[in-house]
Amino acid sequence: MTVMTSCAADVQLTLKPEQELNRIDGKVYSQFLEHIYHSVNGGLWGELVWNRSFEDNQQGGWSQENGVISQKSPGVDQRLTFGDTNWSDYEYTLEAQKTGGAEGFLVLFRVQSDKDFSWVNLGGWQNKQHAIERRNAVNVKQNRQGVVSPMIDGSIETGKWYTIKVRCEGDNVKVSLDGKQILDVTDSYMAKTGCVGIGTWSTQAKFRNFKVTSLDGKTVLFNETPKVSQPLKIRHWEPFGGAKISINTTDAFNGRSCVQITQGGGVQHEGFIQKKIDGIQQGGFVLKKDETYLFSIGIKSNDVTMPRIECRFYDRQQNKIVTCSTSFIDNYVRGQWTKISGKFWDLSDDVSDGILMLTLDPGLTVNEGTYLIDQISIMPKSWAENGGFRPDLLKAIADLKPALIRWPGGCFASAYRWKDGIGPQEKRQPYPFSIWDDREVNSFGTDEYIAMCRRVGCEPHIVINAGTPSWNAKRTPETANVDWVQEACDWVEYCNGPATSKWGKVRAENGHPEPYNVKHWEIDNETQGNLTVDEYIATIKKFVPAMKKVDPTIKIAVAGSHYGPRGPWDNPIINQAGELIDYISFHQYDDPNKFADGPGKIETYFRELQKVIAQSPNKNIKIFDSEWNAQSTDWRTGLYCGGILNVFERCGDVVEIAAPALFLRHKIATDWDNAFVNFDNKSWYPAPNYVVMKLWHDHFAPIRIGLDGDAKNLNVVATKSEDGKTLYLKAVNPTNEACTVTLNVDAKFENASMKLVTAQGLNDRNTLENPTAIAPKDGTATIEGKTVRFELPAYSAGVVTIQ
Repeated sequence: MTVMTSCAADVQLTLKPEQELNRIDGKVYSQFLEHIYHSVNGGLWGELVWNRSFEDNQQGGWSQENGVISQKSPGVDQRLTFGDTNWSDYEYTLEAQKTGGAEGFLVLFRVQSDKDFSWVNLGGWQNKQHAIERRNAVNVKQNRQGVVSPMIDGSIETGKWYTIKVRCEGDNVKVSLDGKQILDVTDSYMAKTGCVGIGTWSTQAKFRNFKVTSLDGKTVLFNETPKVSQPLKIRHWEPFGGAKISINTTDAFNGRSCVQITQGGGVQHEGFIQKKIDGIQQGGFVLKKDETYLFSIGIKSNDVTMPRIECRFYDRQQNKIVTCSTSFIDNYVRGQWTKISGKFWDLSDDVSDGILMLTLDPGLTVNEGTYLIDQISIMPKSWAENGGFRPDLLKAIADLKPALIRWPGGCFASAYRWKDGIGPQEKRQPYPFSIWDDREVNSFGTDEYIAMCRRVGCEPHIVINAGTPSWNAKRTPETANVDWVQEACDWVEYCNGPATSKWGKVRAENGHPEPYNVKHWEIDNETQGNLTVDEYIATIKKFVPAMKKVDPTIKIAVAGSHYGPRGPWDNPIINQAGELIDYISFHQYDDPNKFADGPGKIETYFRELQKVIAQSPNKNIKIFDSEWNAQSTDWRTGLYCGGILNVFERCGDVVEIAAPALFLRHKIATDWDNAFVNFDNKSWYPAPNYVVMKLWHDHFAPIRIGLDGDAKNLNVVATKSEDGKTLYLKAVNPTNEACTVTLNVDAKFENASMKLVTAQGLNDRNTLENPTAIAPKDGTATIEGKTVRFELPAYSAGVVTIQ
């Protein structure tokens, strides 16, 4: 951990209000909304049903036939484990063949659990390198796998069978590929025992000839094809009663999948048929007794009689049914999909943990009934009338007053098809695969995004899919022949074209006749590593003129570096494509232990890049730090946030926009515990980065002024309002000792005040149970003549305001 031990001495500084150093664009207080970890569906978007179209299911995943195990899903992090977690030292061999996708194989060993394992990543990092990775509690990447071996060049060919051997002995692991040893690493943090497994990442593959033996070869621990015993799983759904469910991939109401439900037979009761109550259900619903809920569902049945839908909510805490709606489908046509809509109201009490139970009576007969359901939607009426957003999360966004919101990703943007996210909700197509613990059904598309921006008062910034093969054709071969330039141009026209244009007319038909006038566009995301720099420069030269032909007024950002040495990627783009662009957009994630020195290192790079821009064909290029954060939600993240926001303000002459990630994250997310807004189905809490960023932005002023003196180990910046009547000093003390600051003010002033954020310890955090444990409080700023004195406690961040 990087810890600065003290401020060395009390600090004396002098404010120079008349010395104007640079202007600061308010867009350095922007945000980034990406469709991962249920930030949108299951979060900001007010749809209460998760996996509404059943696309997030196990269909097409692991299967077994004739001694060969296949994995057919294009999703990330597909794993299958087998064996005994008590196995210690062993040699694990198998054969593997890549059948499609972007990367290679994952060979798991020393597996203790889903969160404690190691794997050999063969053909990882866009099928360019091999390495060993480990995930467990000691990982600095907080519950994500981290590389623990050298990364060596290598790729995996499609259609070729490879022989793989992993030898585990104590802390040492050796890996051989086709008889040649490629990795040899000692890792003392790896589990000392564990079972084995196989996996893929954005790849389809086959595996066979599995064997695990003792190191002397005398004891065979495993020598068979692992059993793929996975009952059908539809994420967030399960059958109840006697219902039998299956996935139907040939007759969906919309998208790729729907659910087929076969009910049990009825029983005769007092002269009429009493049907068994069974169907499909989902938990986690939070309902209010004074709210009306809008309901819709797509249904198809081959029964000759008119079916009847029944929707119940069961309250776990009260152990009873709290509401039930039953209706016949009056527009029913046998053998055709029918959309029905309805309402629920008059709940007897609030429901904090409700279960939605859906059943359908396919006709008053004693025979088993089989029917299909798809596109289930439930939304509070008040939310629907307010644009469809969850009110508390929309307010959490609005309270930060973001100047701009970047969307839809991130990596999510690199396979996003914007035309799948417009038009009627139930007709939208899903995202092609699961990504970051989420399978997007595209309820929140361009129109909803623009509506959100309008509601919170920010500018939109759209990241396009430039058709990078590793994200598109290699994962979803049906996109191999897409004209991605035309896709991007159509998107610009949909947003900015008149209602008389081809795509402007579609926008108008979707209820939005006036152009959106989206000015900020970005050419894909993190292309470094997916393309060579020359390939990306060619992409820029192909896309930008075509998009500007549709709307010459748009501004273009391009994907800068996000790992490794930055210059070899950023400099050629600026020098060879700079005349076409307005912003170089790069990413900076830091270990939270670098809360003290991390911001300063990126400031150094800003100044290096500024020199490159000054010598380039386009001296007006600005920097967009489009993804930044420290990977945590404890107080270290708050200190880091204050420090890097000060950097953005100090570098306002070259940094024009900045946006952190993640923005929103549901508490069930498996990774990336660094979000500003953290929530469950009931409430939310701000992480320390949210708390500090709100405090800083609430005290924003557009002019940086002179600040003389030695700030020691403090991170400080001074600004003034446009009218010059208000001065601000923003300061972070990242040391473990309090520091007294004497601030000489080279101007007349009337009063001074202070807001301060502190914590008991670096690991303190807010929670759903205590959302204000870390929050701003009043500090003490004492006026003595022409000076202001205040104290910054150890590990604190504060703003002094001088009128």
